[in-house]
Amino acid sequence: MIIKSIKLNNIRSYTNKEINFSLGSTLLSGDIGSGKSTILLAIDFALFGLSRGIITGEALLRHGQKEGSVELNFIIDNKDIKIKRVLKKSSDSVNQDSGYLIINNELSNLSPIELKQKI
Repeated sequence: MIIKSIKLNNIRSYTNKEINFSLGSTLLSGDIGSGKSTILLAIDFALFGLSRGIITGEALLRHGQKEGSVELNFIIDNKDIKIKRVLKKSSDSVNQDSGYLIINNELSNLSPIELKQKI
């Protein structure tokens, strides 16, 4: 898998950020609290969704926001793939909402369960 880019919207310390990765190895460096772990957690969320006991919506969604999202663009087996997962805050929790999967420009709008099955 080659990660091309990730877009973070209201994910932890990031309000709206797109990070493009160069071909080859990437080193994430910075001071404590600069967002390195957030990038890794966002990649995990995009690929696998929320996981009980591992990552919660409350831990990912930026404090005070009602909605957030992660969009991951990567290449695997010569397929250009883009996944978007969305978090929405309700009165008592933060849950996943519908997102999408694009494989070689073919869009599928999917529920969180359908996204997990397709990935």
